[in-house]
Amino acid sequence: MYEIELKAHVENRQQIIKNLERFADFAGAVEKDDTYYSNSINGKTIKIRIRKETPFSTKEIPNAPAISAHKSVILTYKRKEIREENGHGFEVNDEKEIFLSEAEPFECFLEDTGFKSTLTKHKIVLTWHYDNAHLELCTVDKLGDFIEIEILSEHNDEKQIEEAREKLLKLLAKCGISQDKIENRYYSQMLEDLK
Repeated sequence: MYEIELKAHVENRQQIIKNLERFADFAGAVEKDDTYYSNSINGKTIKIRIRKETPFSTKEIPNAPAISAHKSVILTYKRKEIREENGHGFEVNDEKEIFLSEAEPFECFLEDTGFKSTLTKHKIVLTWHYDNAHLELCTVDKLGDFIEIEILSEHNDEKQIEEAREKLLKLLAKCGISQDKIENRYYSQMLEDLK
């Protein structure tokens, strides 16, 4: 499965929540704690992410349902690509995920096979769905607030990517965010730039 997504800086979180509540369906709130591992294999850098997710009940959304804090552990491998058009970056990622019952055994395996922990990231995420798109209002530690809009595609052909790109831009405008707020860098690059 391919994810086609963009992210943009959010200046007024409460206004974006109001805008999203007007047209999209609230799907939940979750904290995401990511640890990235890296290893060089046959001259190629391989990166893997282990994500620990904890749902929570939010008071930011009127009438949001109470959520039990059932934790999930997700192992992700992505073949990442940023495509730029008119100065705006869109991610087109071939993403593979698997749920783990717990993180520690696989973390030990990674360390024993030469993978090193290279980065950690904490996000607080509010999620909405609209017209087969996934919209997340994210607070990323050290970086601030962002909107992420994602569309999934079975294929990586130019026609589908262009259609998704146009839809992403329309949804960004529907959220009340201008295109000049689009962020072309990955969060990992942004965090590295802070060092």
